[in-house]
Amino acid sequence: MDLSDFDLNLLKTLLILLQEKNTNKAAERLNTSQPAVSRTLAKLRNKLDDPLFIRQSRGLKLTPKAEELAIHLPKVFSELEMVLQGKSFEPARLSGTIKIAMNGFIIETHGYQICQALTKDAPNIDIELHSFSQKTAIELVNGELDLAISYYPLDISKELRQVPIGRFTFDCICRIDHPLANQKLDMQEIFTYPLAGLIVPEFNSKTMLATKFSEDEILKKPMLRCQHVNPILKAIESSDMLFIAPQSLMGSLDQTKYALIKVEDHLKRHEMKIALTYNSKYMNSAKFNWIEKITDNILPPKMTRH
Repeated sequence: MDLSDFDLNLLKTLLILLQEKNTNKAAERLNTSQPAVSRTLAKLRNKLDDPLFIRQSRGLKLTPKAEELAIHLPKVFSELEMVLQGKSFEPARLSGTIKIAMNGFIIETHGYQICQALTKDAPNIDIELHSFSQKTAIELVNGELDLAISYYPLDISKELRQVPIGRFTFDCICRIDHPLANQKLDMQEIFTYPLAGLIVPEFNSKTMLATKFSEDEILKKPMLRCQHVNPILKAIESSDMLFIAPQSLMGSLDQTKYALIKVEDHLKRHEMKIALTYNSKYMNSAKFNWIEKITDNILPPKMTRH
């Protein structure tokens, strides 16, 4: 195809359509009308000689041609962005949406702080927080997500870069009037109580990590596992169950309902690194270096050099 006869402005709409697979949602992101997006789609179909999308009850399905474009087009846009920003990167000049996936604990403990810090430097951006899922790695590769924050290391695509930005210390959270409230326990002692834990996709989906550290011959299965924090909190309010969670979660909880039980372990098995993950092609991007610095400053201890 001869690019001299192609309106490159159409590609921005195509990029959003490939991500949203819905003309109404694409129109919202582009701050235009749904009919305008449909007209642009008609032009794209004519120029590319391909339907690109097949309408379904739940949105649009990509044709093979569109699937190929969905892989390459985000890379083209991001590379162009890096070239244009050059060495004079200024967060205040940023616009658009930054999509970040976080696991259940991090979104509760530091999600707001990260959003606040990013928008302080870049007031013209919008931020979307997504739950870390089994699709997160793929969405980072194809450009549907910009960043992810979860445990380190994860067994994910080599196309993605994982940068340690902090460390969580895990203890136990219990109801305020629990017999062990505000005490200290050796790690092995916690296995004598019913346990609850958060399921983090791509990390501990199949089994609770803590049970692997039990020295008992017969392991006690966790009483409750969930992908969301609130159901677990409700459960521990009326039981002796211990919720294995980072110390920092206590800062966002009602101190009149919950208490902390500190865990001691000389092997430091109750400590877990946290990493920022993004597409490796952004490794030398000033924008992503800025985000890396922001998140590293929020999640202690400081782990990267800038």
